[in-house]
Amino acid sequence: MKKHIVVNLKNMRLSYFEEDTFIKEYSIGIGKPPTPTPPGNYQVLEKLTFDSPAASEWDFGSRRLVLSSDKTCLHGSWNGPVEGYVSGGCVRMYNPDIEELFDKVEIGTAVSMVEG
Repeated sequence: MKKHIVVNLKNMRLSYFEEDTFIKEYSIGIGKPPTPTPPGNYQVLEKLTFDSPAASEWDFGSRRLVLSSDKTCLHGSWNGPVEGYVSGGCVRMYNPDIEELFDKVEIGTAVSMVEG
């Protein structure tokens, strides 16, 4: 089954699709103006889990989807904030949301970051 993710940077929403069918939309946070989230087309390269905030020196929350970009990834947050211009360039999600999405996507899932 072909799955893909579209991140709308203007509306700060992430949409998940299976085939061409819209499945669910999530509220997200994106990069602050000095460190914007880069638009472009990427793929999920790696899926990482963290059992506690101490499992990583960074706040990736409980899950992290590593993308084929050296500037960004999709991840949760233990401490927030989540929505708005809040990150260093990554797409930040609530832990329950990234956990749900994490279970659906596979290595190679396409991720498009669009500006509107």
